Amino acid sequence: MSSKGQYYEYEQQQTGGSITGCCGCIWTPILTLCGVLCCLIVIALVIVAVILGVNINTCGKLNQTVDFNTVTPSVHTYDPKIFPILNFISFNSILTKTGQIYVTQSNSTSDTNVSVSVRIAATKDETTSIKEENADSTKKIFLERADTFKGSLAWIGYFSLPPRCILAKVEVVLPQTIPSVITIDTDVNDIIFYANPVPYSSQIIAKTVNGEINVNNFAVGSLTLNTNNGGIKGSVSEIVNELIAITNNGGIQLNVSISSNATNPKIEITNSLSDIQLNFNSSFSGSYDAKTDYGKVNIDNPSSVAISEDKKKTGKVGDKNGTLNANTKNDTLKKSKIVKPFGWEDNEGVIWFEIGNMDIQLKGNNWKRRF
Repeated sequence: MSSKGQYYEYEQQQTGGSITGCCGCIWTPILTLCGVLCCLIVIALVIVAVILGVNINTCGKLNQTVDFNTVTPSVHTYDPKIFPILNFISFNSILTKTGQIYVTQSNSTSDTNVSVSVRIAATKDETTSIKEENADSTKKIFLERADTFKGSLAWIGYFSLPPRCILAKVEVVLPQTIPSVITIDTDVNDIIFYANPVPYSSQIIAKTVNGEINVNNFAVGSLTLNTNNGGIKGSVSEIVNELIAITNNGGIQLNVSISSNATNPKIEITNSLSDIQLNFNSSFSGSYDAKTDYGKVNIDNPSSVAISEDKKKTGKVGDKNGTLNANTKNDTLKKSKIVKPFGWEDNEGVIWFEIGNMDIQLKGNNWKRRF
């Protein structure tokens, strides 16, 4: 037998005719060192997935079973003229929602302070405390876990068994008169605005890292809504100066009413990864700017001159100086409804223009056909 044949026979005796790879424990009965490590990694990932699944399931049920009316709140009051920024921080910054922040307006004209009520629910193996700090113009209210791992290492607590979960309900009551700018800033909580009987002429800014922002018939001079990972939806019953809504990952669905006192309203909507849906319930007149990074904008302007430009469309409707900007980076503008529109009319009197392969609906009250 040739040396080549001898080598082949020797190799078969050593390997048993099988192929050994980096995951040898899966593909062959022979556990090489690399194969053992591969198996250990797979087993560790399975264990982590099971623990996280149990924790997430338990924390989800906590939201369904807790009656916050039975929880004694921790109440904090402060002067918004001294602290125009409220920063509510949960025990860590990992992308897991902790609770909701509800924003309402005081019924009393004599109230001048902001009142913040914090209710906390937790599993029996979790202990938390509520801290308060002042930093320049910011009122900081934050949760602190009685845990070995804190700060940037707090996420390790999510791998504990039995599960240790926290749920927060925060009620922010604003006075009827507020400073020129009020900011509500949080990390992993939803922000929900309720209707205010007395409209604000000031600017309100709401920011959350990982949470939804809902607006329910809120009337304000200027409103900025910003979330990194969550949707923005609801209705703004009155805007005088400016509405800005920004999200990196979540849909935007807003009904917007422009104040009759508005002269140069600015509407700016930006969405990185999902749809934009706008409905203007009152007249909007001014410039428009619609952009999409991955689509094509085709609009017939009021003079019946067709304008077609990839990824961007600008123009003007009406005779006022308002500004409308709508931007989406990875999807399409979807059924954006405005008044005094431009485009073409279907059989039901609805005006349309097109972005990419998605039709955009333009509709509103008290508009005149302009072609």
